[in-house]
This record gives sequence, structure tokens and C-alpha cells, in this order.
Amino acid sequence: MTDWMPMAAVTLFVGFLLGTFWASRRRVVSKKTWQAYLSNLYSPKAMIGMEDGRILFANRGFVRLFNVETVNGQLEFKGTKDKSTFDTLLRYRRWPLPFIDVTADFRAASNRNAPRYARFSGLPVWCSGQRAWIISLEPESESVYSEPFANNDNHIFRSVINSLAELVCFQDRDGRIVGTNNAFDRFWKGREEEGLFFNAQDNFDSRRTQQSWTTTPAGDSCLLETSQTVLRDNDNRIYGTLSISHDVTNWHMMQEVLEQEIEARQEVEQRLKQHSNVLTSIFEASVDPIGIYNSSYVFLGGNAAFAEAMGAPHDNLEGQQAADLMDPDVLADHQRVDIPVLKDGKTIKYEDLVMKRDGSQVWYELTKTQFRDPTDDTLGVLVIARDVTARKATQQELADAIMELEELSFVDGLTKVANRRSFDEQLVKMWHSHIREQEPLSLILCDIDFFKPYNDNYGHQQGDKALRMVAEVFLDVIRRPLDAVARYGGEEFAILLPNTSEEGAVYVAEKISEALARANIEHEFSSVSTRLSLSQGVATILPVQGQDYGDLVLAADKALYRAKRAGRNRIASTNLVVDLV
Repeated sequence: MTDWMPMAAVTLFVGFLLGTFWASRRRVVSKKTWQAYLSNLYSPKAMIGMEDGRILFANRGFVRLFNVETVNGQLEFKGTKDKSTFDTLLRYRRWPLPFIDVTADFRAASNRNAPRYARFSGLPVWCSGQRAWIISLEPESESVYSEPFANNDNHIFRSVINSLAELVCFQDRDGRIVGTNNAFDRFWKGREEEGLFFNAQDNFDSRRTQQSWTTTPAGDSCLLETSQTVLRDNDNRIYGTLSISHDVTNWHMMQEVLEQEIEARQEVEQRLKQHSNVLTSIFEASVDPIGIYNSSYVFLGGNAAFAEAMGAPHDNLEGQQAADLMDPDVLADHQRVDIPVLKDGKTIKYEDLVMKRDGSQVWYELTKTQFRDPTDDTLGVLVIARDVTARKATQQELADAIMELEELSFVDGLTKVANRRSFDEQLVKMWHSHIREQEPLSLILCDIDFFKPYNDNYGHQQGDKALRMVAEVFLDVIRRPLDAVARYGGEEFAILLPNTSEEGAVYVAEKISEALARANIEHEFSSVSTRLSLSQGVATILPVQGQDYGDLVLAADKALYRAKRAGRNRIASTNLVVDLV
């Protein structure tokens, strides 16, 4: 009996070693497999080695969110701040214990004042025989990794900014130019950096204005007035700035002329009288409100536009008391603003909303400057106003357009695949690229069979769950980076397959049907199966110049109709119908 015991012990030991080896191999997933999985995810994901903290792989969302570059074939953080942040966050994590919902403050390497808030979590994995973390970043708001100034040809956004004569420039929170209008491009062509009057290191809360002398493309001197507004997301965090510049050279020259005339009056009263006609002509000819009143608020002069802007009932203001002509609340506001002008000699510039005599409202930009009357040495205020109603309306239109752009999403909220808008944009891009490359482009339109009875009998909550499960089946089958899955309608999905023949597209459709069958989603109210099934229409076109990309959608839609007419739970293409029953 003792003769076979050593042999049995050896056999058990060898079996134990083989079992251990087999189990460890089952735990190891190749790096290529992880890359294929992570590259299809929208949110920022990265695989980071547990031992040395190296970035083994990062998807596009992660690369876009952080300054990641490739150095000698190795992904590295471009900024030391991000690298230090990740090292700190992972240093005290015990592998293989997962962690989640750790809020981190990520800052751009080029601007330490621009926070990036995200929920930071990690999943321990084996990758090609080494321990690693799958790092996931879920933003507290879409602005963390969205691109609000992306050049997406949005009609509203482009039509508004390109119709402006003002120079419009969008900068991200790092100070980089991410969008301009045609006027900006024409004016600053070849010298764009001169058009940036503010940088990422500047600190301001909401809005500021600056005047700068420069030269036009023709070489003439030009005074630009630039207003920059901070753009904030729903969490009140800064994600960019909007700058609007316009030429105020003529207006500035007029202001200088008026100030020179006032200085001349201080020197000699007689000279002031000689120039009074000139001033009167300027007042009357100007469409901008111009007026003068002393510290006792007696009007010394002003044009009709100024009288209307001040709320006076008539145009002849000279010698009139402001208290007799203006609303008490309006006068009190002017007196409050005029204190630093009269007391300290400061020049004050601000915007004010004025109700005109006809009941309409006008936005004015007022500039108030101190002057001293040489006849009695009393102080007064010179007011020059400019109608900026159109500019304010344009700013509001821009703000509305930006808000609309922020609300637009490229991802379907229920299924987490691309939405119809994203599908349309990708179809246009692929269509033109395939014209250049002369490669076939395939489209599969999929419709869930008898989905209305499913919703009516199982309930809409279960119907939403079924839609998400079907979307997961698509994402499980569609693996190539350039392939696109989108929710096309209520229960209809679209799959774009670049560089794919009709035979290849039919093969993909068959794999989808097989994967859905394995998902085994119960549907007792279907007329073709006891499980949820699909009807699929496949179309393939080799695009040529001048052909409309809508032809591909139309062909796929007709094929889908053929599949439904043939009894559903089928795949139909231009040349065949595949029965999946």
C-alpha cells in the first residue's frame, strides 16, 4: 500500500501546479483586449501600472482631458502637476482593493488656477501578467471634458458670430484660442497672438474691458476696445472666456477733441466762446448723447440725444435744473456715480439701461469726465454716451447660442451610445473620406421586432432596460475603433461600418443577431420568437463625387423594410434575405 503513496503525492502536486497555472491564466487579460475595450468608452479611462505608475493605455477622453503625449512609444503626462496628482492618489491604494467616489482636483499644467473636478475611481486588474489599475474619471459636470467651443458647424453658432463686424474670440481656460469669427481672422491674419489681450494667468470675476492701440491689416493705426466675459458651467466653474473687440478710433478721437476744447476753455474764456459754435455743431451732429452739467446739476449744454438719454421731457437743457426734468430715482443714481468724478477727478465708464420717451429701452455706455468751469472755477461733468443696444443684443444671442451648444449632447441619455445628431455628423465625415479613399461604406439599420407590445405589456421601465441591453449587445459585437453605433429612433439603431463590403456587413449583422439570442431577453408578445429579436437592413455603397450620402440611408431603410415584410427576425441586403428563425 505504501508503494503507490509517493506516486499519488507527486500526481496531486503536479495537478495542483497545473491548476494554479490555469487559474492564473484565466485571471490575466491581454493589453490588446483592454485597449479595445477602453477605446470604445466615451468617458476618460486609463490603465496605469500598479508598480511604477506608468500609463499603459489611455483612451481619447483621457488624452483630451489631460496633457498626455507619446515619448519614445510610452504615454506620459506632459505636465508635472497631473503626474504628481495621480502618483499621490494611487500611492496609498491597496491593490487589489477597488476604490470609488474619491473627488480629485485636477489642474492643467499650463494653468494651475483652472481646476478640473472629477470623481476618481480605480479597478484592480491583471494585464499581461502584471498588476494594474483601470482608472475611471466621471465628471461632476459635462464641462470637465466637453468641448463647448468645438468647430461643429452648428448653424446658430456660426451664423451669429460670422455676421458680426466685431472681432470675436473664444479662449479655453488655459488661454488657448479655440474659436474665432471671420472678422477676427481677417483682422489678425498671420498675427493671431496680438489679438489676445488677456491670458490664463489673469484673475477676474466676470467681465472687464481694455483699450489698445494696434494696426489694421492695411497698416493704419487703430484703437480697439476689447471686452472679455468669463464663461461658467452649471457648477459656476470657469471653462473659458469670450472676447469681443471693436474699432473705437473715431469715437476716441471725438472724445479727445471735446476734452481739448474744455482745456482750452479753462485757459481763456474768450477762446471758449470762439469754440462754442464748434462744440454746438459737434453736439447737434452727433448721434451719440453728449452733455455737460455742473456740480449743482444745472445743465450747461447737451444735444437732443443726451436730453432723451437723461429722461428729460424736452431737448433744450441749457440752464435747466436736473431735479426739474429727471425722475428722482434716476437723478439719485447719477449723483451716486458722479461722486468719484467730482471729488477725485476720475473718469468713470459704465453701462446703463435707459427708458426713452416713447417707452422703448436702450442700453448706453456712458463715459463721465470731470471739467472745471474757468468763469467761476466750479466743477462739472462731461458725459459722452454711446448706444450699445445692438452689441448687448449680440452678446445675448451669443450667450444663448453657447447655452444651446452646451445643451446639445452627442450621446443618447438612455442607451449611452451615440445619438441621431452624432450619427448624422459621422455619416457626413465618413462619406467624404470614402469618396477620397474609394472604399465601400456600409450601414446597418436595426429595428426591434414588436417593441410596442413589449412596452405595453412589460411596462416602459422594462422597455428602457431592454433598449439598454440591446445597445450593450451592439457595443459587444462592434469592436473596431472607427465603427459607430447610434440610436437612430425609438427602438431603431444604426451601425456605420467604414471600409466594409456588403458581405462583411451581413456577417456583422449575423453576429449581432447571434449575440442578441444569447442575451435571451424574454418577449412573450412577439409573433416571431419568444425572445427579443431584430430585423436588420444592410446597405453598402462605394461613394462617388456628387452623390448624396442620403442614398446610403435610403438603401438601408429599404432593406430593413424588406426584412420586415419577409416576416421580421431577418437580415435583408441588396442581394439576399437571411432567415434567422
